Amino acid sequence: MELNKPIASVISALMFLASILGNNWLAVASLPKDRSAIRTNEVLFINLAVSNLITNYVVNLPETMADIADNWFLGETFCCVFLFSIDFSETSSLFSTFLISAFWHQKLVGSLKRGGAPVQLDNLCLVGFLLAGSWTVCAVFSIHHFFLASVEGINGSHRYCVDAFPS
Repeated sequence: MELNKPIASVISALMFLASILGNNWLAVASLPKDRSAIRTNEVLFINLAVSNLITNYVVNLPETMADIADNWFLGETFCCVFLFSIDFSETSSLFSTFLISAFWHQKLVGSLKRGGAPVQLDNLCLVGFLLAGSWTVCAVFSIHHFFLASVEGINGSHRYCVDAFPS
C-alpha cells in the first residue's frame, strides 16, 4: 500500500510536465506571425491554452507538491487562490472548448450552406466579447472560494485545503 503513493505522485508529476509542455506549445504555435493576421481560431486556441496553463501552474503544481508532502503547507491565502483557480480555470476551459466547437461547426456547416461565406464567429470583436463574458461568468461562479476556503487539519499533522461551508 505504501508503494502506491510514490507511484501516484510520479505519475501526477509526469502528467503535469506533459501538460505544461503541451499547453505552452499550443499557445506558441497559435501566436500569429504578424499582428494583421490574427484569426479567430488562433484567439480561441490561445484562450484555451491560457485556461489550461492556469490549471497547470496554480492548481496541479501546488496539488502535486502538497500530495508529495502529504500536507497543505502553502497557507490559507493561497488556499483561497487555489480553490478559486480550480473552478475558474476548468470552467473557462469548458467555455473555450465550447466556443471552439461552435466556431468550427459554423465554419463547416457554413461552408456547405453558403459556399464558404464568413460566419458570425469570424468577427474578432464578437469572439473577444464572448471570451470576456465567459471569463467574467467563471470569476463570478468561482468567487465564493475566497470566503469559504480554509485549511483544516485532521490530526494535527495532516492539513488540507478545503471549502468550509457554514452549517
